[in-house]
Amino acid sequence: MKINEFSPHLQTVLREMCSRVDTDPAKIDFKADTWYMEHEWDAGQEAVFTKWLADYLFANREARGEMLEHNWKNKKHCTKAAEYFVWNHGWKTKT
Repeated sequence: MKINEFSPHLQTVLREMCSRVDTDPAKIDFKADTWYMEHEWDAGQEAVFTKWLADYLFANREARGEMLEHNWKNKKHCTKAAEYFVWNHGWKTKT
């Protein structure tokens, strides 16, 4: 699955995630089972991206509606959602 097949806000999130590891999202097959294992970031990069995503969700009602089960504008809820996204779909972390 190519990035342009996703919803607009998920595209924004995936593009930002790819930019953090200097990769072109157009070259990633997001349909592959382990696409997120193709690149890696360190714990600091992961933390900065998680904060960016939490802030993005908190500031953007449409993004919350598109990506979250509940569209609550609550910082804790957005932070937990960002952590969950990164846990499930983030790049592998360098050890």
